Amino acid sequence: MCNVGEETVNHIFVACGFAFGVWSKVWSWCRLVLASSNTIDDLKTWQDFSSVAGKGKRIVRCVIMVTCWAIWKERNKKVFHNSDPKVIEVVAVVKAMSFLWLKARSNIDKIDWIDWVKYPLYML
Repeated sequence: MCNVGEETVNHIFVACGFAFGVWSKVWSWCRLVLASSNTIDDLKTWQDFSSVAGKGKRIVRCVIMVTCWAIWKERNKKVFHNSDPKVIEVVAVVKAMSFLWLKARSNIDKIDWIDWVKYPLYML
């Protein structure tokens, strides 16, 4: 994505400048702070050690999975179609897809798009 480091799992999803930009915007949207994330394992276990509880953990887990998926899809578009990745577009995909995934697959009662795009943990 950034043409700086070797393409490893940790570089693509965490260490790459592009991925850092995506995660920074996603965490800002969620109003959360990720202390330090050097590996994909840090991301996978972050919600276990965060102050978020209950439904919030499921929402954060969903956002993490969708963000990884969106970064991977953008990486594939760059590699196979020579596209020019944009952080803001990936973040927009994360917001939309995480909303749709939770709306369709969870038993969280009220998920409202207008509130969701402002702050995904609004219902807590």
